[in-house]
Amino acid sequence: MSPGNGADPRAGHQLFDLFDLYNRRYFHRTLRPSEGFGLRYTQSGRQLGRFRYCPESHRDEGIDLAARLQDHPRALRSAMVREMIPMLGLQRYRETGDTTFLDRSPLYGHLFIEPGIGAFFLAQMEHLNVSFPELCLTIKPRFGSGSLFEQNRIPSARLMIVWVDNLRDRGVIYRLHDRATTDWPQLQDTAERFHGTRHISVLRVAGALAEQYAMLKKDNLPRSRAKSPELEDFALTVREIQDHRLTAEVPPVQRNLSQQSVSEQLSRWTPEAYSGY
Repeated sequence: MSPGNGADPRAGHQLFDLFDLYNRRYFHRTLRPSEGFGLRYTQSGRQLGRFRYCPESHRDEGIDLAARLQDHPRALRSAMVREMIPMLGLQRYRETGDTTFLDRSPLYGHLFIEPGIGAFFLAQMEHLNVSFPELCLTIKPRFGSGSLFEQNRIPSARLMIVWVDNLRDRGVIYRLHDRATTDWPQLQDTAERFHGTRHISVLRVAGALAEQYAMLKKDNLPRSRAKSPELEDFALTVREIQDHRLTAEVPPVQRNLSQQSVSEQLSRWTPEAYSGY
């Protein structure tokens, strides 16, 4: 076993210590990783964990874990154990040839969510949750959600609220990039360009509340194919965010002309500006 490509060797070895501990505690040492199996932290966005394997040889390749989990040891434990379940299913398939362990398709009489989350996965998850309630395993875990996360270690975030259609009570919500400026004219331009309105507001919220929304790039434009969908019952959604104890309104700030660069000022001047001379 190895720490995995691109991983800090020290972090990789720490992950293997945890893997061995969880394999012993929760799986009775059942898991036997393939040669070359790796564990690593990755910048995986919303995904907390991912089990990787070769579809041709059915050998384990590794488990990727979100680097953000390093500040949340209980959530890290839950994410790793969750990815050890499909690893166990693959091992059972190698031993028996029974494809039901892979949860590729629905099994009659059993719940099926999607490929990889079917009868075997759900049964193992339920067994682990009953036997070890501290795991709090879920079908699709979300960063910051639940008691496993140290909420004081999750930085706050900014949300742009775009009121698209007040009559139909529809709108969209974007998360601002952590390193982007709260440039109101730029944000209004983005709202108008992609949603046909300049009616926006900006809220600073607890980081966990912002996880479900599409993030804008540092230039305050949506990522390719990441235009946020319109939400129904929009006023209620916004009210629930506003009512959170850590939510604060970000007041609109128009940049002072004297603070703009010369090129920005020139780009806004027109011949009419000289009519008084």
